[in-house]
Amino acid sequence: MLTTEFFDLSLSLQAALAAGYLGYVTAYAGFRRDHAATDAVFISLAFASLAMLAFVLLERFGLVASFIAAFVTSLLSAGLWRKWGRKGWLWCVGSVGVHRDDGAHGAWSGIVQTDRRVGQVSVHTVGGRVLYMNDRSKYHDAPWGGLYLGGDGSVVMVVEEEELSDGREEERTGINDELMGTRMTYIPASHVARVNIRMK
Repeated sequence: MLTTEFFDLSLSLQAALAAGYLGYVTAYAGFRRDHAATDAVFISLAFASLAMLAFVLLERFGLVASFIAAFVTSLLSAGLWRKWGRKGWLWCVGSVGVHRDDGAHGAWSGIVQTDRRVGQVSVHTVGGRVLYMNDRSKYHDAPWGGLYLGGDGSVVMVVEEEELSDGREEERTGINDELMGTRMTYIPASHVARVNIRMK
């Protein structure tokens, strides 16, 4: 919650702090769950410093231009960091043997946030059923490309085939419907025993 002290700050600093936090949210979407408050503050300040620089440099063109420049700079730098900067930095520190920590504190978080393409998925449920999506490329027009891996361990997917606990197999039909859309299945994290994924 904002306090009155926040509004006592200069306009440039308020804009920089807001833009910096927005940059942090953008750059670390999906990774923030394991961040402490200090992580959020100091990463936001890193993006805020760039926003402040843009604000000050364009201040002579008016407040509107300064505000826009601050937010665009923060968001652009956050996007570049997320797309290439973070990977480049991790490669550098890993290749010289400093560390190999990628900031993802669990294997599932790493899978969820990967930019690799998923081709096939099978989900083994606690009850013994196995749900298959054999060819994800057929569902690129479906929501999330036919597959959503939730940060909490849940899965939403197109199920093409199901293996029942007694060994019988059922093939799903009518998955795509021009009028009604694509049929997808939600599997809560508490029902997931194992997930097999093929990635490219």
